[in-house]
Amino acid sequence: MSLNDLVKKIAKKRSERGFVTDPLKIHMLLTEEVGEIAAELKKLWSKNYDGFDKNKLAEELSDTFCLLAAMANECEIDLEKAVQDKFFEKDGKRAWKTER
Repeated sequence: MSLNDLVKKIAKKRSERGFVTDPLKIHMLLTEEVGEIAAELKKLWSKNYDGFDKNKLAEELSDTFCLLAAMANECEIDLEKAVQDKFFEKDGKRAWKTER
């Protein structure tokens, strides 16, 4: 399945479920989900929390991806093309310093 097909499939399911479509509300939900990713990753190093759960992280990454897809869909952005243009083309012309 292509990325665009997946974005459309997510949009259809979100519509069936009556989820919000307002980009500002999607942004708020996306921000919340990114925080949930951070909360799960914090468990990798902090002894104050229960152990890290890879499956929980996978769920949070999925929620975040679905909201990102929803934002692209609502703003009529071809996410596949945007990634190709920005990450591979535009950023591909930059000189990158690697971290060690």
